[in-house]
Amino acid sequence: PHQQLMSKLDRKNQARQKQQLKHQEKSHAIGIFSGQNGAPRQVTIVPLGDKIDVSAVIRSLNESVDVSDDVSQTRVRVDRFKQNIMYIPARYDLLHALDVCRVADFVVLVLPTDEEVAEEGEILLRSIESQGISNVLVTAQGLDQVNPPKRRPQVVSSLKSYINHFFPTIEKVLSLDSRQESSNVVRSLCTATPKGIRWRDDRSWMLIQDINWPDVQGNMIDDVVVTGVVRGKGLKADRIVHIPGWG
Repeated sequence: PHQQLMSKLDRKNQARQKQQLKHQEKSHAIGIFSGQNGAPRQVTIVPLGDKIDVSAVIRSLNESVDVSDDVSQTRVRVDRFKQNIMYIPARYDLLHALDVCRVADFVVLVLPTDEEVAEEGEILLRSIESQGISNVLVTAQGLDQVNPPKRRPQVVSSLKSYINHFFPTIEKVLSLDSRQESSNVVRSLCTATPKGIRWRDDRSWMLIQDINWPDVQGNMIDDVVVTGVVRGKGLKADRIVHIPGWG
């Protein structure tokens, strides 16, 4: 009986320790986003059709939480959830979409409602999935244009069935034409914990937010200043860094 009692206490203690460790890991993961000057949550908007208006997508998301609809400002402050968001629009282009998804905490896929996803869009989907992808949200643009209105639930069901071939855990396709559902998208972006990408988070990485070039004298350019938030592993100041396309 004494051994059984100790074993039960040990199990309870072990479970409590695991719970505390999990809480600490979650707090550490989202701590970088906390505060007025916290790092922005990097959100890539990926269109899956050539008629998708990415600027309208960002405008719908901003307006749903009463943020200025100036889409030229890709970094916004969402006071309702006390978080910063940086929107990174992707073009309907494979290589560009792969590049911007590499630095995303969240990827918002935008499906068309007036046509099926073309082969190009399907290749894009499979490619970003194979590259490694963090949290995914799926939306639809133009659902209000589907007539008659009674067809709209059928269209949403069809889109969900399609996207589940790639991401089986997706439970809902949200309409960007609905203020409430757009607000739900922003809520998820601001409150969810990014699961990250292992190959990316095992090293230091940064999305450059600003770059300052020095006055050029002769042919020598040095002391270029790049600004951003270091993510993943800690970055040592003495290490050499790689800037894609520059060396």
